[in-house]
Amino acid sequence: MDTPVDYPHLNEAAAALVNAPDAARIHSIRSGTWLGYPRAKEILSRMEDLLDYPRITRMPNMLLVAPSFNGKTSILERFLAQHPPDLDPEGETTICPVLMVESPPTPDVSAFYSRILDALMSPYKPAAAVQDKNSQVKLLFKQLGVKMLIVDEIHHLIAGSLNRQKDFRNALKSLGNETKVVIVAAGIEDAFNAFNTDPQMSSRFSPEVLPLWRADNQFGALLATLELRTPLKKPSKLKDPAMMLEMHTRSEGTLGDMCDLFKELAVDAIRSKTEQITFEKIRSLRWVPPSKRKQYQRL
Repeated sequence: MDTPVDYPHLNEAAAALVNAPDAARIHSIRSGTWLGYPRAKEILSRMEDLLDYPRITRMPNMLLVAPSFNGKTSILERFLAQHPPDLDPEGETTICPVLMVESPPTPDVSAFYSRILDALMSPYKPAAAVQDKNSQVKLLFKQLGVKMLIVDEIHHLIAGSLNRQKDFRNALKSLGNETKVVIVAAGIEDAFNAFNTDPQMSSRFSPEVLPLWRADNQFGALLATLELRTPLKKPSKLKDPAMMLEMHTRSEGTLGDMCDLFKELAVDAIRSKTEQITFEKIRSLRWVPPSKRKQYQRL
């Protein structure tokens, strides 16, 4: 069995897989891996603090803002996975400390409540009055011990009239006030516009920002971590300045694009039998950067 001693550029799990069939290695690469970089850990720690917050009149909330495909949803899903529903040890009811839903594509309060009820797997009448759905949601939050509601893609809020935006914001505030759950709203930069038009919302939700990555030591450390976990037989040395800068240039500093680019390069290294990612391949791989994709869609 291969060990990190045989492949010092790999961790134990990757070394154990390095001589597996190509299909197995490719599947492992494409499955991805959680990257616990410092900013992600900071946000997860802040969410842990919020989850443990005592129930008070004005609960603290969070607004997580990041460019598209920059790791926002991965952080939320990581937190959700760390706090799954569980059976109450003193009874037979399920407790659900953290609930995550995606905001409806327009600021529709009824659709918002429906998504919450769907996530809780609770039967309801789709055409029921908004107030009836609201009452059902509040009752279930109490019965299931919901302490945090995560609402992803909150920037959808601005895709409606000003009155509907106001109604949706009021519904969020009311739900937080009446249930004493912490609300974590997340979205792209437009989320700031969705909240800043209401002073009460902007004061209730503390902003946390995930900026685009810079070509610095942290970005290099991220590439080194990916290389350590990827079952290629030769080291690629992606942390070297020229390699790091080329990876940053082609991914334009977006975490999701960098990870996808890395996966394609690693798969190519297996299929081409080179077993390493080279500077020339980073430059030549067929890859459309984020800023150019809309142009390609119009062709």
